[in-house]
Amino acid sequence: MKAATAIIADDEDLPRAELRRMLAVAWPDLVIAAECEHGPAAVEAIDEHQPDIAFLDIRMPGASGLD
Repeated sequence: MKAATAIIADDEDLPRAELRRMLAVAWPDLVIAAECEHGPAAVEAIDEHQPDIAFLDIRMPGASGLD
């Protein structure tokens, strides 16, 4: 079975790192395909990697996680 993939998008380093750490503990088989610092990069990463799940910050430069 193929491992699930995800992207993490947050403009702040510490919350992004903390989410990555928590996911490694809670979901060790999850593959983080990309980490992004702003909305447009998140859109590109989603298009490129087609992740199973995306963890998006609500407030980011360029576009929010809701956009």
